[in-house]
Amino acid sequence: MFDFTHYLAAKKTVDDRALNRPVLEQLVINLPEQTVAAPLHVLEVAAGIGTMLERLLEWDVLTNVVYTALDQQATYLAEAARRLPQWAAQQGFQVESTSPQQFKLQRAGQYITVNLVAADLFDFMRLAENQGQWDLLIAHAFLDLVDLSVALPQILELLKPNGLYYFTINFDGETILLPQIQWNTEVINNYHWAMNQPQKVGGTRSGRMLFPQLQAAGAQILAAGSSDWVVYPHHNGYLHEEAYFLHCIIDTIEATLHGKTPLNLTAWLAQRHAQIERGELIYIAHQLDFCGISQPPSSIWRGSKNYPLSLGEG
Repeated sequence: MFDFTHYLAAKKTVDDRALNRPVLEQLVINLPEQTVAAPLHVLEVAAGIGTMLERLLEWDVLTNVVYTALDQQATYLAEAARRLPQWAAQQGFQVESTSPQQFKLQRAGQYITVNLVAADLFDFMRLAENQGQWDLLIAHAFLDLVDLSVALPQILELLKPNGLYYFTINFDGETILLPQIQWNTEVINNYHWAMNQPQKVGGTRSGRMLFPQLQAAGAQILAAGSSDWVVYPHHNGYLHEEAYFLHCIIDTIEATLHGKTPLNLTAWLAQRHAQIERGELIYIAHQLDFCGISQPPSSIWRGSKNYPLSLGEG
């Protein structure tokens, strides 16, 4: 099986292209003023190795913030602790490490405090001091891995009244692999079927289901739009580490279907991996981005439920 931290790094350029720019623009327009004296308090759930923070700093979305990166996998945050200071120094930031879990980044016009928190999201939400504390909540390639009807209202309660959410790369039902080969339709149909089984959370329609689920949670949608992954070979092969990303996608299909389909996947998998090595495979996955304003926090706690984090399409 592939290395997940390597996968998260390899998909950064794929996500960079995919993120919907009008949705991001609406987020930027609606962000409160960020000052050193009154920084923006940002929480990213399932933050992984910190690539979203890198992106938002590169794109000058965040200027003066306290950024809390939450993930239940301490190994991912350990990679973030190694990776982010090195990346920041290359970007011209002065880096001050105050502890293994906190560091400060400073350059002209930007002052960022980063807190790395290894915890289960639902345990984190149980703590009263985390309720209604955040100006901006980010969930990137995560909400298609949870039961939205249970998780979404609880997640939104982390925000201050009229706080902003930015929910990106939510899978929405299309996996396309080209060129067509034998058994491709059957493999993809079985892959989606396996993702939609009752014992699974999330599913292939998570993106579009965010529309009614956000409405039911009392949240306002400011903007929504497609954020499709599109990976294809260029004249000299795939960009950056995107060949590795594609191998991970094929491995994910194999893992999802293992023991769940009568299809003999061996030849199909070998052919797809070989196409990546030859620079032939084209991959498209349909996804949706959202930004908007939260509901006022409720005083009623609705319980919690733990969900395993797995790759899925995120």
